[in-house]
Amino acid sequence: MENKVLQDNIEQIAKYDKEFANEILMFENEKSNVELAQNENGEYNLLFNSAPLHSTTSAILEAQQIASHFEDNKNTVKIIYGLGLGYLADITSQKIKQGKIIIYEPNFEIIKFVLSIAKIDALFQNNVILCSNKNAFYDYIKKNTNEDSILSISFLNSYKIYLNDIKEILYLAQKAQGENIGNINTFLNRAARTFMFSLENLKNTIQNPNISDLANIYKGKTALIACAGPSLKENIEIIKKNQDKFIIFALNPTAKLLIENGINPDFIVIIENLGNIHQFSSIDTKKYYFIQEGFVEPKISNLETRKTFNYISKDNFLNNWIRECLNLNDDIKSLGTVSYTALISACIMGFDKIILIGQNLAYDGAKCYSTDCHFGEIECIYDEKEKKYKIIAKEEEFLKALKERDISDEHTKNIMKKYVDELNKNICTVKSQDGKDIPTKNDYAIFINIFEQTANNLKNQKPNLKLINSSNRGAQINGFENISLDKAIKGLEKVEKLNLDNYQANINKELIVQKIRNLIRKNHLFHLEMCKISENEKKVNEGVMTIEEFFEEFYNIVPKITELKEQHQFDYLELFYLLQLKKDYKLKTMEDIKKTEENMKNLAKSARLFNSRAVAYYKHLRNCESFILE
Repeated sequence: MENKVLQDNIEQIAKYDKEFANEILMFENEKSNVELAQNENGEYNLLFNSAPLHSTTSAILEAQQIASHFEDNKNTVKIIYGLGLGYLADITSQKIKQGKIIIYEPNFEIIKFVLSIAKIDALFQNNVILCSNKNAFYDYIKKNTNEDSILSISFLNSYKIYLNDIKEILYLAQKAQGENIGNINTFLNRAARTFMFSLENLKNTIQNPNISDLANIYKGKTALIACAGPSLKENIEIIKKNQDKFIIFALNPTAKLLIENGINPDFIVIIENLGNIHQFSSIDTKKYYFIQEGFVEPKISNLETRKTFNYISKDNFLNNWIRECLNLNDDIKSLGTVSYTALISACIMGFDKIILIGQNLAYDGAKCYSTDCHFGEIECIYDEKEKKYKIIAKEEEFLKALKERDISDEHTKNIMKKYVDELNKNICTVKSQDGKDIPTKNDYAIFINIFEQTANNLKNQKPNLKLINSSNRGAQINGFENISLDKAIKGLEKVEKLNLDNYQANINKELIVQKIRNLIRKNHLFHLEMCKISENEKKVNEGVMTIEEFFEEFYNIVPKITELKEQHQFDYLELFYLLQLKKDYKLKTMEDIKKTEENMKNLAKSARLFNSRAVAYYKHLRNCESFILE
């Protein structure tokens, strides 16, 4: 006989996850550990392994008391751990209408049993999601959070026995939110700059050999990746005394610290694209090999180095086009952290043992960064009054750290405040190597996840690869062995440091010129479409065209813009949010009209901004073309 209750519940779940809905339907359990009972007041209670999940006094009152302090606004993201019989989920959905509710129930027995006997009203609300898989949970948090979202988790008293799992769920939520914030910030804040720098650097990029040219040159040897965490400074003497036993990869913020302490890095790795040139002010870069992305700031791209090797990652703004120019067919990625770039570079070179030092990815005591490194004056403290971790900066030291940038004290203070405020908005906790909860940043929590996944992938490809994390007191990174540096290097023999000066780029000049000319042509077409938008705004202002006609014309232009966008060859940032506009906009109220007028103005402003950049794009492309043809 058809179960109408189950069918109705499943239909709601299928609206956002058909696979999960089908898994519930197909789930069968030969011996159920779930049963129904009644409280003294007649309410139903759910028993799992004979233990009641709800209060035996009053399940409804228990749920009401838990939800009594819940706040409802558009930024609310409430996580409910455990479905139970749905009392807490239902009452929460009555309280929270504007925000999002995500119910996480890991037990399929409970899900199937409950959905078969009770209509869960919460599931019929558009802002409620039920899931049982941590990967799905992670994705839902990413989709439903931004930097303003307020995450919190609630659960029945009986679920306290699952406290470790509840902590993990909250940790996953914080990481997912942080990843989402990081992706948004990267796109919104760096896309246009990255695109411009890639074109400006193109003349240098095509002359550099690629990181893939160094495949397996250090097979069987040991690499040390020097990251910027506090443990780097603590181990500086060990590194200095043993620097002939491994190949040293210095990240851009650590190069100066190493060199000033008599340590010569074999490679300096950089992927950031702004504000880093001062890190090389006292370094004779002609002595060192560099590994860098094509979109680093041009001042760094123009540095004279012993040799620079390209690390042109996939799916990163203009990189696909550049990879086509250079005829690259590798599968390297960037993922936003320079330590990842160093790790992959080391793997390409064939090292059998890779040691991380300074990869704390958390605040060690008060310190956020290694002393003498970039932003080494930032500290993390626990505020007893507010009962939370806070980031502070020593103003005098911060000012000193930025002096080399030739920025006024007043502007530096503004930078410091903005930077510290941003850090304080994104504090979360992770597990340390000794199993304790320690504070960190959301993006560091993301990097932990990235390194864990990467370790798993690398070991699948190369089972004998030994990955070691010697960043004592740092965050736990699964897949890396926690071994102190002095023990990790025990028994290592001296390694011959190879001369890589004669590596040269191998390019097809005709292909590159052809692709440059094609991009110039498309740049011009994009420019023409942007001009139409600007002209139509003028027509609206002059009363020649209505707003409705403006948007009708805009949606005729959209397919052309989208076609160019999909070729991954244009800075379409200014159009991104407008391409999300619904075509069926309606002007019912004055507020709607004002909103639409604002959209029109923003769109026209974006078009003008692109056109101002198009001139620079054209210049950089022509410069590179002329250089090749000389």
